[in-house]
Amino acid sequence: MRYVRAALICLVCSLAMAFPVRAEGGKTSFFDSINAVLSGFDIGIGGTVITSEYKDTKLAGSTLPLLGYEGEHFYLRGVSGGLHLFRTSWFELNAQLSYLPQHFYADNSDDWAMRRLDDRYSSMLAGLNTRIMTPYGIVAATASTDVLGYSNGIILDASYSYPFRLSRVALVPTVGLQWTDTNYNDYYYGVKASEARQSGFSEYSPEGCISPYAGVTARMQFTEHVSGFASARALFLNQEITDSPMVESSEKYSLSLGVMYKF
Repeated sequence: MRYVRAALICLVCSLAMAFPVRAEGGKTSFFDSINAVLSGFDIGIGGTVITSEYKDTKLAGSTLPLLGYEGEHFYLRGVSGGLHLFRTSWFELNAQLSYLPQHFYADNSDDWAMRRLDDRYSSMLAGLNTRIMTPYGIVAATASTDVLGYSNGIILDASYSYPFRLSRVALVPTVGLQWTDTNYNDYYYGVKASEARQSGFSEYSPEGCISPYAGVTARMQFTEHVSGFASARALFLNQEITDSPMVESSEKYSLSLGVMYKF
């Protein structure tokens, strides 16, 4: 399998969910443990690589500064930020703006036909995000749409996470489903008539579909203020996407590593 150039920004927002679930000796409640970690200001640096579903593209990676902030009314979580519309110790509803790293640049491909397709650009998403925190895990859901007008697509995401602590490492395994609508899939994976004439590919216009994913985030506290994290994720693409002549892989993997300093 060949790889595309890695996106500059990945799912670093998942590190905000890497926290101890239960305090030792039962002195601190489940919800207090969560809210104690999801507060204050973090700054750091991280690196990301992402494999690609697109044909004949190269693997690359990049480093980037990371910011995290959890306040009473506002938050920053990696590539996402927003306002708390309603919040309790176990439930939150947010208005959120986030970066969508999905893209395709024809010049990055070694395939003759792929180089004759149009570029597909990264975008910004706006929508609503909700999260329910219980002793049995965390349920999260996000509904968002492209606000820069590239795809005009809609993404619905639902996930379940169960944080737990293993010695000095907090682990957060996650499973989820991602639904992308026709506009999103057609922009990033469709082949227009004009592109078909130039490339020799068949025209293709996918419908909306659901793709499952799974991942895990680990965070280790080195000192009172310094911590490190690692986050891995696998997305398993629906057949509506893999049937595109642009696509050669049915899986998409990402890996992020970084160090954070908490003020």
